[in-house]
Parts: sequence; structure tokens; C-alpha cells
Amino acid sequence: MLGFAGSDYEKVRADFRRLADPYTGKEIFVVPAIVPDWAAIHAIRGDENGNAICSARESDRLAVLAAKRTVVTVEEIVPADAFVARPGEIFLSALHIDLVVVAPRGAHPGACVNAYGIDRAHVEKYLAASKTAEGFSSYLAEYVMGMTEERYRAATSAAEVA
Repeated sequence: MLGFAGSDYEKVRADFRRLADPYTGKEIFVVPAIVPDWAAIHAIRGDENGNAICSARESDRLAVLAAKRTVVTVEEIVPADAFVARPGEIFLSALHIDLVVVAPRGAHPGACVNAYGIDRAHVEKYLAASKTAEGFSSYLAEYVMGMTEERYRAATSAAEVA
């Protein structure tokens, strides 16, 4: 048996179970599904009906389908008649989305597929700051707390990332 067998998971996770695989008869581990209260993702675009399109390269669809409620930020809202997933993109139904918020460059300093790339300099600044509690607090004070969109863009290279 592979995986968790013989590891401390068997001792500390009573919710992990050993069962016989119904197809092979071999013993396997099963784990309960993760059901988060909320998922928050950033998508490429949305439509006026509350649907969204995101990158197929991310696990956003899994997060949305697993969560009880979902907020999606999008680069833009497009008319429903022009709302089509391109190659490398996937459709997320409004049935699984509770709120869509327009947030251009909302993935910054990360990338948004087909919109802009990662701001490596800012990510490096964040990683360096987050090595200590004091550094992280300073980062939050400078880039998050009480920040408006305009001030954030002025304080970062968000407006320059292509």
C-alpha cells in the first residue's frame, strides 16, 4: 500500500480511512472532501449574468465547486453575447458564484493569464518582507492597510506590468 500507510497521518488524522479499493481490492486511503465556507478567485472576465471565465491552468474551478459560497474578481465585464471561453480558458457558471466584482489588475502582483504577467520585483519584495513578523507588518502597512487602488498602483509597479 502506498501513500499515507505507516505514516503519522494514521495517528493524527482520525478522519483518514483505509478502505478496499472497489476496483482492485487493494487497501487505499480515503479522505473527506474539503468544503471551505468561501472561495475567492480572480478571473479573466465575467458577464452581466454572473458567469466567469478563468484560466484552465489554475485550480480555480475546483475551489469554486468545493466552496459553499464564492466571490470572483474579474478584469472586466463583457456582454453575454461576447462571453466565450478561448483555448486555455474555462467557463464558471453563475450557479456556483455568489458575487462578481470588477477589479482590473486584481491579481497583482501575481499574473492574470491573457491579461498581464507576474510582477516579480514586487513578489520578491513581499517574500523578503514576510520572513519576519516585523517585516510582514511593515509590508501590510505600506501596501495593504488603508490603501486605495490609486495609492496601491502608485506605490507598486502595477500600472507598468504588461
